[in-house]
Amino acid sequence: MINRTVLILVAVFTIILSGLFAGAETGIYQLSRLRLRLGIEKKRWSFVILGKCLRDSPALLLSMLIGNNLTHYFVTSIVTFLLLSKVEAAHTAELFAALITVPILFVFAELIPKNIFFYRADYLMSFFAPVLFAFHKVFSWCGVVPLLKFMSGIFARLTGAPVPSRTAITAVQRHHIRAIFTDIREEELLSSVQTDIINRLVSISNVPIRSVMTPINKVEMVDENSDNSALLNKLKKCAFTRLPVTDERPGNIVGFINIYDCLSSPEKFTDLHNFIKPIRKLDADTTVIDAINVMQSENQRIVLVTRIGHAGREKPIGIATMKDLVEELLGELAEW
Repeated sequence: MINRTVLILVAVFTIILSGLFAGAETGIYQLSRLRLRLGIEKKRWSFVILGKCLRDSPALLLSMLIGNNLTHYFVTSIVTFLLLSKVEAAHTAELFAALITVPILFVFAELIPKNIFFYRADYLMSFFAPVLFAFHKVFSWCGVVPLLKFMSGIFARLTGAPVPSRTAITAVQRHHIRAIFTDIREEELLSSVQTDIINRLVSISNVPIRSVMTPINKVEMVDENSDNSALLNKLKKCAFTRLPVTDERPGNIVGFINIYDCLSSPEKFTDLHNFIKPIRKLDADTTVIDAINVMQSENQRIVLVTRIGHAGREKPIGIATMKDLVEELLGELAEW
């Protein structure tokens, strides 16, 4: 017969180990990526090991969840075994084991460890990094973690559209970048203005151009048959450098003009045909960052935002300038 004292000590140790797994679940999210990076650059052994663990954070989280569930099962089994020698009915022993272990595990293996790791994640995660790394490798080498990752991928495909790997990687990187900048802000290494710009930069890849454009019904336009005096009268009402040009059909934009080209003309003109430049079209779902890249590479300062209508025809819905796009990153610009 196994010594009862030994079993109790093993149960206590298992509860502590369960608390480590549960606390690490919280520590993964609370860990300062800035301090981790500094520790790795200083080649501190514990931070280097922790950095290896966090290269695949979802896999590490799976390892912690596996370890936590296994320890809960093991503690419950030990308590049930101890009670079987006192209680004749197996179902009664199981019931008493659940009544005993549930509150103990909730308080000492979940609530307290998670709270401790919440406030001391940087120190505790690095301190226990070798232990976490060892268990993570064991669960990975035995195939449990890869199997669960595969199953979660299958489940994602069955319940919805799968996320492309490139998009998923970008999303994960964006999450970590935002966490790093949050840590930097807490360390007061950046000003509020710098932090605001960085937050905009991190989020800008998801912002479509339609959210920053000027709607077509609010765009100042000029007719292609406008003469010198008509253009001057138009400029008295609006002070834009570039104006979209329409033909006889209302709302049909054929290009744009630069008012300086027109005003610097040595001769008076009766129409704008010689000054019209082709306008670049971009789909409404184009992201702001992609639009900036296109406009920079093609040396454009204004684009026509379009979408496909019900009849499959391209329909203009707005105008976006480089100023509009840059303001999405830097905020309102008084001068441009």
